[in-house]
Amino acid sequence: MRADKLGSAARRALSNVGEAVGPTPFQVLIRVTGEFGEEQRRQIADAGARVGFAAGDVLTAVVAPGDLGRLTEVDCVAYVELSEPLRPEAGTWPQQQ
Repeated sequence: MRADKLGSAARRALSNVGEAVGPTPFQVLIRVTGEFGEEQRRQIADAGARVGFAAGDVLTAVVAPGDLGRLTEVDCVAYVELSEPLRPEAGTWPQQQ
């Protein structure tokens, strides 16, 4: 595993998974080097990730926690971070009194 390619939230989530049986796959953002194409998609898929949307050099993907280390070993992968919402989910804002 190339920990230098993982964002802090991804490293933290991976360490929290531990030995869990059947952990929920991670939704991740992947930054690739160079222009994304079919060869990079194949390499990423071979590492266990299912690529969703691609915009320039940033991709969305779903990957099992056990495959995250293999994903960081792919040459075209520059960085992997957990996909997180931009704002809190409904009902999480502090109540005004």
